[in-house]
Amino acid sequence: MLDIPQKIDIFIIMKKLVLLCAFLFLFCNKLPLGEEELNERGEFEAITISLPLYVSITESKMIPLGTSQNLILGMNNKYQSRIILQFTFSDTTYQGLDQIKLILFKNKNFNNDTLGFNIHILTNEFSEIDATWYKKDNTDLWNNPGGDFEPDYLREGTIIGDSCVVFFNYIDLERIRNGKGIILIPRDTGFCAFYARESGKTPRLQIVKNGVVSSILLKGDCHIVKIDTLPNYWENWLGSGVAFRNYVKFSYDTLLNFSKAIYGELKFKGINHFGLRDSIEIGVKYLTSPLIGFDTELGPQVALKKFALNDTIFTLDIVQYVQRIIDHPDSNFGIFIYLSPENYDIANIELTTGSHQLNVGYIKPPKER
Repeated sequence: MLDIPQKIDIFIIMKKLVLLCAFLFLFCNKLPLGEEELNERGEFEAITISLPLYVSITESKMIPLGTSQNLILGMNNKYQSRIILQFTFSDTTYQGLDQIKLILFKNKNFNNDTLGFNIHILTNEFSEIDATWYKKDNTDLWNNPGGDFEPDYLREGTIIGDSCVVFFNYIDLERIRNGKGIILIPRDTGFCAFYARESGKTPRLQIVKNGVVSSILLKGDCHIVKIDTLPNYWENWLGSGVAFRNYVKFSYDTLLNFSKAIYGELKFKGINHFGLRDSIEIGVKYLTSPLIGFDTELGPQVALKKFALNDTIFTLDIVQYVQRIIDHPDSNFGIFIYLSPENYDIANIELTTGSHQLNVGYIKPPKER
């Protein structure tokens, strides 16, 4: 028989075992491993699948460029861009002036050419934030596409060096005051980019009197752009100045149900390009409703990446969009790929139709412990 001390020891041991079992039963976490725990408890190899391409097309629009930080002047065999400026004059008389000149400052981030141009007086008002090649405000068209202006030019000039300077006389100044603004029209092939009033070096109409330099207030400025041939709807293009958005939709795979996306690699190829800079930025936004055209409502930006303009393969991670359609498969309305910002310069990239790929890496939630 066990003596009393031995019985006490056995009782204490059994009591501890009962308490331990109760603790494990009540407090052990039976939920799946969380993201932090997945990272702490070793590597979990992602499963990779490619979502089938459903459709890819191009939506285009002549967007207003009055809020751009740049003013583009020039032309080639496809594009032409003109600059419109409007000044606010005071009621004071402009007598006894020593000098009158227009100054525009080049943006050296662009590849600027030597370029001849003419300046004409505008005959119709325009809205800076609405004007395009065809429209002078949000409702009215120009009488002549590209702006309504007097047929005889006021002055001509050539852009050389860091800035563009054109000198005027009293008669010129009076015509500018009585007009609706001025328009700069290129004579030569090539392009130049100048800072707009939204940037640091505002275009200015500068006057000098008795050695005192002052500027006449710039009321509005914009550049208006046309392209001779828009891309076909079924082709695949990206463009700024005249905006081309590449609409792409991939078919959802139910293998992704209840999974966590680790990456979503969007890849596509370019075959032709044109631009005024050596690099561009490509962005991606997802559609929040079925496609109805260029102005379909969009969600936030899910990717933005800088590329060399002459790159032929473009890769962006759109994992946020992939996780969105995993969580809400009925929200798979597709994405817009676009040049960002669309009003900054004049550029386009032709993409290889059918080259779009979306490779998804994902993990399934672990089993309960």
